[in-house]
Amino acid sequence: MIINETESQEKEYLRKIINIIKNAIRDVDASVKEHVNTLQEHKEYLWSNKDLDPHEIRSMRESILNHYALGENVLARRTRLTRLLDIPYFGRIDFREDCPGSETMAVYIGVHSFYDYKKKNILIYDWRAPVSGMFYDFELGEAFYTSVSGVIQGNILLKRQYRIRKCSMEFMIESSLTVHDEILQKELSASSDEKMKHMVTTIQREQNRIIRNEDAPVLIIQGVAGSGKTSIAMHRIAFLLYAFKGKITSKDMLILSPNKVFSDYISNVLPELGEDMVPETSMEQVLSDVFDHKIKFRHFSEQITELLGDASPECISRQQYKTSPDFVRQLDRYIVYLENEGFRAVDVTLTRDFTIPAAFIEAQFRRFHRYPMRQRFEPMAAYILEMMEIKYRVSVNTIQRNLLKKGIRNMFSGNNDLEVYKAFFDWIGKPELFKYQKNRTFEYTDLAPLAYLHIALNGVKTPSTVKHLLIDEMQDYSPIQYTVIQKLFPCRKTILGDANQTVNPYGSSTAEMIRNIFPSGEVMKLYKSYRSTYEITCFAQKIKANEGVEAVERHGDHPQIFKYKNEEEEMTAIVGFIDRFIHSEFRSLGIICKDMNRAGDLFEMLKPVNPDITFLSDQSAAFTTGIIITSALMAKGLEFDEVIIPHADNRNYRTEMDRSMLYVSVTRAMHRLTLTFTGDVTAFV
Repeated sequence: MIINETESQEKEYLRKIINIIKNAIRDVDASVKEHVNTLQEHKEYLWSNKDLDPHEIRSMRESILNHYALGENVLARRTRLTRLLDIPYFGRIDFREDCPGSETMAVYIGVHSFYDYKKKNILIYDWRAPVSGMFYDFELGEAFYTSVSGVIQGNILLKRQYRIRKCSMEFMIESSLTVHDEILQKELSASSDEKMKHMVTTIQREQNRIIRNEDAPVLIIQGVAGSGKTSIAMHRIAFLLYAFKGKITSKDMLILSPNKVFSDYISNVLPELGEDMVPETSMEQVLSDVFDHKIKFRHFSEQITELLGDASPECISRQQYKTSPDFVRQLDRYIVYLENEGFRAVDVTLTRDFTIPAAFIEAQFRRFHRYPMRQRFEPMAAYILEMMEIKYRVSVNTIQRNLLKKGIRNMFSGNNDLEVYKAFFDWIGKPELFKYQKNRTFEYTDLAPLAYLHIALNGVKTPSTVKHLLIDEMQDYSPIQYTVIQKLFPCRKTILGDANQTVNPYGSSTAEMIRNIFPSGEVMKLYKSYRSTYEITCFAQKIKANEGVEAVERHGDHPQIFKYKNEEEEMTAIVGFIDRFIHSEFRSLGIICKDMNRAGDLFEMLKPVNPDITFLSDQSAAFTTGIIITSALMAKGLEFDEVIIPHADNRNYRTEMDRSMLYVSVTRAMHRLTLTFTGDVTAFV
């Protein structure tokens, strides 16, 4: 039997569900008031009775803490119920198990589950529940899901999708497909928001497989521009928190993100899904922390700016070698060399009558081989002194004990990180690759190998408590950086990115390269692009072909390229395009330059014309809608309703690195794309 067959019946059912949720909210409000009153009574009692015995005070304090904890749970439930009130559910499947006498189960699916305590049944299922997975994975007909009791086989008899906003059903659609194209198109056609939103209503089958993958220790996602990689990753975090509730919390996870703006942009997704925000950090912070932030280095953005400018062949050569897989292999060989040749034992005379032979000290260095090299000196000294006392009845004082420790430490040639690193390049016969910048500042690409050597010699400072690490923009990290990350975070990982969107061709990684570093990794690929219109996606393909990319069938205006006589005329035109945006239905305009220097100059020119323009620099911490001027590097991971790319001439965009920057800029546009230039247009378009 099918319940709620017609649209009018569905609308009436929605009204009933909303009333039940409202009643639940009233009950929660009453519970909150009760907790508040009880807490107030406890506090007044403590205040009025100063002579309570310690046992009674302790008991009262425990009661207060319990009420606080219960109150927080009640408030969290109220937040979920309030979210449900606006959009209680978005989908429905009718499922019948393959066993005699089974009744058809109508499964309404929403962002959160809703259990009716009065009728003792589930009215709305969380989108992450096993039974809800069938909504994304199966069409009408045979289907199955996995429960705690095993695989449940059956048939999907009905599938519906709803568009509900502010407690009102705008329409419903009968569908045999995973997510009906009409609903997908409506969501994709909407203007961009200030923050990334959840996408549980439009998750596609291939995306759902990634989100619900529980088996891969390391999941590597290669996805084309606009395929929803980052959003999928955030939904995957939410799913894992649901699937492993009690075993892992938001605090047990960590996001490695490219910058603070990107972190702010994605900050709404998990709270919208009812989960706490996951802590975030950056590659630079992680690597610098190895040295307690005592080493000075150039930042990634500074390196990219240099490479986009007039970087010398020597600079490029250093970047290429230090970010190559061969570099990691050479470092490993050098560490073995230090193990075998770096420790030179000599006799140590501790007392007038007792000398410790070099051969015995050497043997102890080998005995403690399971310790990192610099961590062996203490246990070596302790063992040697213990043997002296047991075998020869020789005792030493504190001065002599410290003398032995210092003597053993000085026998090792690898006690200074910087000297060890410099010696490495001499050892491989490439001393020219070691180079300080001004004020003894290292290049960005030196930070990871320095950290790798430090960890090999010292061990990890503090074992990581992270249980799942998410790494975004995977293509911008080198093999040596991934090798260090594995040392620091030996946990499960989700790694995602797009090799075509690398901003540093001299130091990027593909999914296959990352898979070589994590042998247990599983690579999953996404080829369908949802962000941009069909016309913009095809335009991007001409700049940088991405094999297998599939453009979603959402059409719009063709990208426009305008030539101007000089820069003044080009600036006047851009002011006109800004005015066009202001009077359009769009909410976000990205004016994306090749690098931060050009973006800063353009901002200074346009700011007097429109004071509402925002400059998004590598020092920014938040993303907002409106008119944004930024660089291609900062724009990565973001999206805009409309994008303007100025200075698209063959002087500004001519190298392969420039091509990547142009590709990144173009693929930020959702609905409209405009390029302007003077002179000759870049050959890439």
